[in-house]
Amino acid sequence: MSKPLDRINFTITTLVLIAVSLPLLLFPGASSAILLTTYDWIAVHFGWLYLLSGAAALVFLAWIAFGRFGDVRLGEGEPEFSTPSWAAMLFSAGVGAGLMYWAAIEWASYLAAPPFGAEPYSSEAATWASSYGVHHWGFVAWALYCVPTLAIAYSFYVRKVPHLKYSIACDYWLAGKETGPLARVLDSLFMIALIGGAGSSLGFSTPLIAALVGRLVGVEPGFGLEMAVVAVCVVLFAGSVYLGLNRGIRRLSDLNMILAFILLALVLVLGDTLFLVNTAVNAIGHSLQNLIRMSLWTEPFNDTGFVREWTVFYWAWWVAYGPFVGLFVTRISRGRSLRSVILGMLSFGPAGCWLFYLILGNHGLGLQLAGTVDLLGIMAASDGNQAIIAGLDALPASTLLVGLLCLVSTIFCATTYDSASYTLAAGATTAMHPSEDPARWHRLFWAFAIAILPVSLMYVGGIREAQTAVLVVSLPLLFTLWLGGLALSKSLKRDEGTLEKT
Repeated sequence: MSKPLDRINFTITTLVLIAVSLPLLLFPGASSAILLTTYDWIAVHFGWLYLLSGAAALVFLAWIAFGRFGDVRLGEGEPEFSTPSWAAMLFSAGVGAGLMYWAAIEWASYLAAPPFGAEPYSSEAATWASSYGVHHWGFVAWALYCVPTLAIAYSFYVRKVPHLKYSIACDYWLAGKETGPLARVLDSLFMIALIGGAGSSLGFSTPLIAALVGRLVGVEPGFGLEMAVVAVCVVLFAGSVYLGLNRGIRRLSDLNMILAFILLALVLVLGDTLFLVNTAVNAIGHSLQNLIRMSLWTEPFNDTGFVREWTVFYWAWWVAYGPFVGLFVTRISRGRSLRSVILGMLSFGPAGCWLFYLILGNHGLGLQLAGTVDLLGIMAASDGNQAIIAGLDALPASTLLVGLLCLVSTIFCATTYDSASYTLAAGATTAMHPSEDPARWHRLFWAFAIAILPVSLMYVGGIREAQTAVLVVSLPLLFTLWLGGLALSKSLKRDEGTLEKT
């Protein structure tokens, strides 16, 4: 049965998408300058708030997971999806193809401009280069995903609010006014932020996929090839989201995890295995030892821009994506306890991200340190995408590896955006129950509409502008994040005597 459209949320989000994208296409130079200026202002004045929010999210989740509310069940019956499929879907929704780019090349920036005053290109810089990405895609990132997940899931399954929308995270404050002005504002902010975050992620991943395709078929990558990649990705995730959770998104997620593990296994075996294993163990230990230090470092005395350019950007990305991941993980988590959701998200999510950094990233770092391939020189002469390809070309069966990375990146793109399309459609639907989905035409509409902003960002400039868009759209959601977290804690205490536990 077709679900009724929430015309207000649908219209507001569509108009904002057009209003943001048109200036980027019509006035690219001026738009880029405005975006970069805005980024610097927000990062300077609110960077500390992003860092504190990330640290506080970890503490808040530990309080729930290991306290008296950890056994609270979300919905009735056994979990709807098996744990492997659940983990694959939440991971695929939460990372996307952007992980492929940053995992393979992020180390280069840290080696050349390391944090904490380390000497560039030194062994200390190499240690930070191998471990800082582990921090940026680790526990704090998934904690910023998990807080809105719990707030939304509790209201949806336990309070039985019949709306799979971001505003229900604040159900305690709304007090029955789920369609009132405050709820409208929250839902509109979320949908706008999701489009900005998703657009930025596609802006990172599309040039990489285009470069990989160019390497495979012998075509010079450019804007035209990038647009062709966008078209293929849109068709893929439109088909997946049309089929729904079980037949589309779940199957794509399961397939991609298999392909990703094959790719990583081949790089591990064909590369310098001993170096990769030793570096991985060291990177995990170094990251865990410095978790508090990296989480709260604001560079107050010698501002090199490292925190603003990297940690604040990443935390903003997670905040912008948090409500989307929260809505999607809510939909697939019926029957699970709060503790199982927290421990699952804080284990499966970081572990999956770490594998890519520890194998793909450290493979490139090893080539650079050994002098086998000057990847930093390639980056300076071309871009990060060509450096990633050069790193794979240094291995046997390089064409197979490039093809696998291209396929995995494309499917990650699809699984992220079909999840985003599903969530946007749910946010612009008036009412939904736990077993229901948004209308198919509605899911398809967002599958195509969501590609408009990344095309605009790529036209304006690319990666730097995409990073800027994430920070700008995330700031309002940073405040709503804690409205939802506080609402969850108050609801748990209010309902304590009636809660169903596992």
